[in-house]
Amino acid sequence: MNALEFSTKIEKGMIRLPEQYNKYENTYARIIVLLDVPDDLLSKKKALLTAFKKMEGHDMFSSIDDPTGWQRKVRDEWE
Repeated sequence: MNALEFSTKIEKGMIRLPEQYNKYENTYARIIVLLDVPDDLLSKKKALLTAFKKMEGHDMFSSIDDPTGWQRKVRDEWE
């Protein structure tokens, strides 16, 4: 058994091997994934993406005539 170690980004569920490991193409591999991102951060990201998906197609801010003025008013509420 050979062990390979490298860092990469998981994109659409796929992990690509760096070119120096091409000789292992089409071989069976046992994969262990060690993530640098804590699970709670991943769940927050998923929740945020879900919220964005729900908002998609809704004209939530179309009724705002003066976006800059609206933003100033919202910021004034924080103080």
